[in-house]
Amino acid sequence: METLQPARIFIVEDNLLYQQLIAKELQSLSEEIYFFTKGEDCLENLYKKPSIIILDYNLEGEMNGLDTLKEIRKFDSSIYVILFSNQKGLATTKNVQRYGSFDFIEKKDKSFRLLRQMINATFEAEQRMK
Repeated sequence: METLQPARIFIVEDNLLYQQLIAKELQSLSEEIYFFTKGEDCLENLYKKPSIIILDYNLEGEMNGLDTLKEIRKFDSSIYVILFSNQKGLATTKNVQRYGSFDFIEKKDKSFRLLRQMINATFEAEQRMK
């Protein structure tokens, strides 16, 4: 019998308030939530094999969210990445999807609940496939 690996979630967000809000919304879904403020730090920890990465577009450091997304895809194209950002506009959505983001959610009041629902649905689908 195969043992299921715990779901790991990476939150790549340089705003500490947003980190806390996201973590509060997701705490019931995973005991393994890792926080990063820079894309570079996220990339250095991909060996931990996250199931989901929640990625802000504007980040501290040398790499923005799009640059980080491109590198995540080179490492493992199956990681479920959700861009969760204040960036607006269709051009941003098309751009991030072209580079491999599965979803783009604009940060708003109800976005945190939507984020939890999307991740929960993803975990449930993964469990059914195993």
